[in-house]
Amino acid sequence: MNGFYSLWSAPYFLKKPKTAFMMQDFDLITLLLSVAAFEKYNGQTKMYADEAALAYLKERSLEKIFSRGVELLSVPGDIDPAVFWAAGKLCALQMEQMPCVMIDTDLIIWQSIGKTLRNKQVAVIHREELNPEIYPAPEHFQMQQAYQFPAGWDFRVQPANTALLYLKDAAFRDAYVAEALRFMHSLAPTTDHLCPMVFAEQRILPMCAQARGLHIYAFCDRMEQLREQNLFTHIWGHKNVLKFNMDERRAFIRRCLKRLQREFPQMYETAMGLAEFQEVF
Repeated sequence: MNGFYSLWSAPYFLKKPKTAFMMQDFDLITLLLSVAAFEKYNGQTKMYADEAALAYLKERSLEKIFSRGVELLSVPGDIDPAVFWAAGKLCALQMEQMPCVMIDTDLIIWQSIGKTLRNKQVAVIHREELNPEIYPAPEHFQMQQAYQFPAGWDFRVQPANTALLYLKDAAFRDAYVAEALRFMHSLAPTTDHLCPMVFAEQRILPMCAQARGLHIYAFCDRMEQLREQNLFTHIWGHKNVLKFNMDERRAFIRRCLKRLQREFPQMYETAMGLAEFQEVF
């Protein structure tokens, strides 16, 4: 089974326009663990990265950790990276061969998921509640006049978190990505930097699937179940702590390095060759 990651630098440069692209050390060590674990238990990996992100990886010889290599990622220039900060994932998905697993760089899959995904058409890490503050009614979005939501969409369907997304069928992938990009291109300028992105990525997916009669398998029925399992580690909710609490940050990186040393010695050697981690351990 193939897996892939993506790095799109445009959202980074909105906040740091005069710097070179870089990953936070806790993001980088999580990516190394994620790739090592996926390649050990599931299959080969690939990275899609735009020019700045690709240069960052190559400067550190990290393109070598992906057994299927790296490929240049292109995102349409009219997509606003402030609003659609995860658009790079969907553009990478468009380039990938099906079936495949799309994996966020902050997600680690610790075991084989091949048997679970056998005979599945679509799978996600978990479903989410229709919280109106995050997933508002479609009337919330100011769209260009020509845009119409497809008549077959049921807005009562629960969103699907795509930190992990498995797709078997290229035809469904094409339909999902086309609708997500159509929404992105048709949204009027906005200062809302949350709801449009999660709508395009995590709400359009299940509505497209239902309209085509496809069942979505969820490893967890709800986000809270992530605390009750040992298949995944998703550090998304812990990032704000790691950004501002240096003691916790150093402790987290030490734990990750020890896990690499114990279970993935080759990737541990790669990590210890990076300046970000040489003083930590």
